Amino acid sequence: MTEQTSVYAVLLQLEREARHAESEDAFRFVVVNQTRRLVAFRQAVLVRLEGPGLFVVDAVSNVPVIDREAPLVRWIARVLAALRPDLPPETPLEPGQPAGRRLDPAALPEALRADWAEWWLPEALWQPLTAPDGRLLGGLVLLREEPFKPAERVLADRLADAYAHAWEALRRRLGRRFADARTHRRRRWIMAAAAAVAVVVLAWPVRQSALAPAEVVPRDPWMVAAPLEGVVEEVLVQPNQPVALGDVLFRFEEAPLRARRDVAAKQLAVAEADLRLAQQGAFRDVTRKGEVALKEAAVALRQAELAYAEEMLARAVVTAPAAGVAVFADRDHWTGRPVAVGERVMVVADPARTELRAWLPVSDAIGLEPGTDVRLFLAVDPLAPVAAVLRRASYDAEMRPDGVLAYRIEAEFDGDTAAAAPRLGLQGTAKLYGERAPLAFTLFRRPIATVRQVLGL
Repeated sequence: MTEQTSVYAVLLQLEREARHAESEDAFRFVVVNQTRRLVAFRQAVLVRLEGPGLFVVDAVSNVPVIDREAPLVRWIARVLAALRPDLPPETPLEPGQPAGRRLDPAALPEALRADWAEWWLPEALWQPLTAPDGRLLGGLVLLREEPFKPAERVLADRLADAYAHAWEALRRRLGRRFADARTHRRRRWIMAAAAAVAVVVLAWPVRQSALAPAEVVPRDPWMVAAPLEGVVEEVLVQPNQPVALGDVLFRFEEAPLRARRDVAAKQLAVAEADLRLAQQGAFRDVTRKGEVALKEAAVALRQAELAYAEEMLARAVVTAPAAGVAVFADRDHWTGRPVAVGERVMVVADPARTELRAWLPVSDAIGLEPGTDVRLFLAVDPLAPVAAVLRRASYDAEMRPDGVLAYRIEAEFDGDTAAAAPRLGLQGTAKLYGERAPLAFTLFRRPIATVRQVLGL
């Protein structure tokens, strides 16, 4: 193969590699690294024209990644901006004359010319890359110590024409990708704006709130407890039955109490008889006067026992301490059941005086102060919340029958709804309002608390 044939083969091979490049990175690699197979150089720089006198370095031979803030890259951009190779030459080109021209460092300002020997080689060939429609896409700068021969400039011009055509075709082929990139950037801007809005929303202060199971209970009820230890014989009222002051509520088995009273009465009679004998004996025998005091003490003791037995018998019938409604679960639950002294059997409550009682689980606890708002959503009418005002929140948590550790919450129905307060026994859900806090804290308070408990952070 002759030398001329070899040159043509390399030229065609480079044109093919440039036209079949799948990406701009592959195209840049061919331009700045493979071109030396046809035209010898020490260094090649591919620049892109962004505007009049504005050049951007796209690739440098033997440099895999371009740092646009590197001193050399910035110096190259300043040199090309000063030389303006994008402008037409002062002397029009003759037909067939190569478009490439030598960059003369003498035309540079002193500040840039002084660095030429440090950054670049003496000979610099500017080879423009012009699209088929005449637009200047950029240029290829070839650097070496010796001047470029006319034949080399012709080959460089022919190769630059193929490079420019391939570059423009590649841009068009990648136009859709660029559009996708712009769409992606626009999407990123939208996502960033959405994130900013989300941050503002999450930082917005809102009132903390918590939900707790609640019920309507009597306010200041009269507690009816067992006045003695015994067995309840009969409950004389029905659950939720209205009662008046003094009405009999329930009674105890009286047989043991009557027997105790009768025994106490007989023991008193015996003690009194002993006292009379002692008094009569004291008249006949002065030494027996000491027995009189003992017998009198025994009589006083028996009198006290009889009085206590009669009082217990009187307590066997329990009456209502005030007018109201007898509140308890079931009559059969108490009938025949032994109770201890002080054990609560029922309460007598005023149906017009009710309050809200809720149980706030420890895991949902928030800061609550007396006087804050409470809303009760009754199960029978969840669409009509009832307003209330917090009266008390316990400091100590209690174990509820369902096994949940919770704080006792008591609230009063406000003045507007007191006249139409819910009836006793209704249940629902209470919404408790606390202090204001960022929305993010309100939403993630429980997850944060769980993580702290599990991980100890």
